[in-house]
Amino acid sequence: MNTEKYWNDIDSRLEQLVKYGFVKLPSLKEYDLDSLSSQISIEMGSLTFKESGTAHKNFLNNLNINKYLTPKLLNIAQNEFNYKGDSSNQYHIARKVEPGNSKEMYRAHFDSHLFTMVIPVKIPESVEENGSGELIYFPNARKMPANEISNFIGKAFHKKYASKEGLEKFSNAHEKKEESFMDYQPLLFIGNTTLHTNHAVLSSCSSYRLTFLAHFFDPSPKYGVGSLLRLLRNR
Repeated sequence: MNTEKYWNDIDSRLEQLVKYGFVKLPSLKEYDLDSLSSQISIEMGSLTFKESGTAHKNFLNNLNINKYLTPKLLNIAQNEFNYKGDSSNQYHIARKVEPGNSKEMYRAHFDSHLFTMVIPVKIPESVEENGSGELIYFPNARKMPANEISNFIGKAFHKKYASKEGLEKFSNAHEKKEESFMDYQPLLFIGNTTLHTNHAVLSSCSSYRLTFLAHFFDPSPKYGVGSLLRLLRNR
């Protein structure tokens, strides 16, 4: 895969990110995703989440994210969002949802990081509509938190929408978007202003669902709410 070619129009795409709160990136179909998903699945075993596994890190290095994307995101973070941290403030985690998993659905939340990229690795097929864990997201669902207190209050307030019924109610007043990732195009969005979650991965799905979640630049304090939640997840 020609990574330089992959990123050749990233500047125009990032303009869309700033303007609309989200943007899709080119498809990864040229990459050997079947082999990657097999390696990741073996590394994860029965885990639903795994931070920066070996095959995961190799993929990010091969895609040259820290060369072509991270510096540009850092520039936006500093100029648009007054970010004071450095480019190493990243969190990369693999998410694997087995068919029939009833826990990993409709858990609507905001990320603590400024930018979130969802990278599809293995997307199952389902005979039922919205049955393969499609991403549900609401760009610009809240204003950028001014501080950690407003961030915490905003996250707590929106927890009442973390259900299928709650999301339907929320969508009455907010623009809802859904992404299946069947085209294997990553989605990049403003993480801490985009409310997002997933449909269920039904037992009728053809396989597990595997995505990489790349998070860039948490403006919260070292021991803020985002750091605490990540600590609990990795226990």
